[in-house]
Amino acid sequence: MKNRLSLMLGLSFIFLSFAALSAGAKESHPHKVQIAKHPEALEIVEAREMKFLIDPAKVGFDPETGLTTIWKKIKAFAKKENIVLKEKKFNADGFTYSTKVYFDTPEGDLTKLGYVVRITTKYFGGKPASAALTVKFIDRDNPERVFDAMPDEEDASIEENVGPAANYTLDTYLEKATKIDVDLTDVPVTLADFAALVPHLKTLGLDPKTKLVGIGAYSIRMKPGFVILPGMPFPAGISMEAWLPVESGEKAFVYDFSFGYPTGDYYDMSKTHTAAENIIQKIYQKMDKEIGLPQNAQWRGSKATYLRKGGLTFPEYTGIKNLEMRSYKPPKKGKDGTISFNDDPS
Repeated sequence: MKNRLSLMLGLSFIFLSFAALSAGAKESHPHKVQIAKHPEALEIVEAREMKFLIDPAKVGFDPETGLTTIWKKIKAFAKKENIVLKEKKFNADGFTYSTKVYFDTPEGDLTKLGYVVRITTKYFGGKPASAALTVKFIDRDNPERVFDAMPDEEDASIEENVGPAANYTLDTYLEKATKIDVDLTDVPVTLADFAALVPHLKTLGLDPKTKLVGIGAYSIRMKPGFVILPGMPFPAGISMEAWLPVESGEKAFVYDFSFGYPTGDYYDMSKTHTAAENIIQKIYQKMDKEIGLPQNAQWRGSKATYLRKGGLTFPEYTGIKNLEMRSYKPPKKGKDGTISFNDDPS
């Protein structure tokens, strides 16, 4: 009787402990985390992007070689894991070249306030073709602030980003962004110049005369195909990027693999969200040691975070004059006359 009572008490303890652990377990699907936090507000989220950063030391520092290697590895992994990809037909568009420069005050005030200010300049034939200013607001600790951010910017939109977190789980955060074209002959310098394009910057309480300092990366990007997701009328586009120092060298310091899709009714897309999250989590869990960037959970899939906080040292961005003769060449044709990858010029 005593042994039976001890056994029953022991089983009860195990059951209660398991129930307590289950009740406190962290939800593994980011979209369910977001829905639990925001049971109504997610209707205005316009898109989701799954992100994973890759180490050049593991795939090759030469950007064209590295991107080719990553795509081959992703295709092989997808086949093994029954992930359905659709590769684009080869054509002559090749790679997209651009610079991405992140601006802040010398004291980092914009970052402290949760703002990311970036100018992207796209190149065609080795010369600047277009430029756009993007201003984003991110608050990972208080995501509800994102919904109300930049109320004076009518064209601002909200996107959800999903990337690596601790213990091979996934992290999710929202960002609100507005984008405007920039005149290549009149690029902004001071905070007042930037605020003339995005007036919300006037409301931050910073000195408008402050000259913003830029730190930049040179981007080589390709869009080799799509991920097929359930519940979507069209496939989710894949983007892969190599970032290099603007003013020096030919070597990439980070790569990324990402895919994204628009969200019509966020709350009615559980199958799509779950499938997308399962794919990026499989890549993270099973390919991180092979190709992943060290401390991937720290960067949460963001190249910009790695650029600013990864211990990298680059000089202040002063332009791309020294780079115009660098990689602006058409992609190499294969023996059959085809181009290795394609990209759209947008």
